[in-house]
Amino acid sequence: MRSTFHPIRTITSSKPKVAGYLNRKLQDPVYRDRFEKEYAVFQLEVQILLAMEKRGWTFTDLAKAVGTSKGNISRDLSGGRINSATVTRLTRIADALGLRFLPLFVPKMTDAELELKIRALLVA
Repeated sequence: MRSTFHPIRTITSSKPKVAGYLNRKLQDPVYRDRFEKEYAVFQLEVQILLAMEKRGWTFTDLAKAVGTSKGNISRDLSGGRINSATVTRLTRIADALGLRFLPLFVPKMTDAELELKIRALLVA
């Protein structure tokens, strides 16, 4: 039986180190803050794109439903640029997709604490 050559494993080791590297980087408060802000933007884009996919919509379809140009939708949903969209546009995008956009301020707490509070609200 021939073994498969894995250049990355050969150079580094047999165990991936990406998670360890990310965890080390997240120890830096400045890096962690930037990561969390950008990740939230990424999650918002993914939610919109998944809702579009579920409906079988293109950027053009969403633009028509929102009452804007395809260029605006394309710009908003490309590479973390949703953060330049206004709350009004995000609300209109959500409405067009049959969703509700909730801009929400919450007290600072750990993700685990926040998740528990959100789950409690959802079952109430």
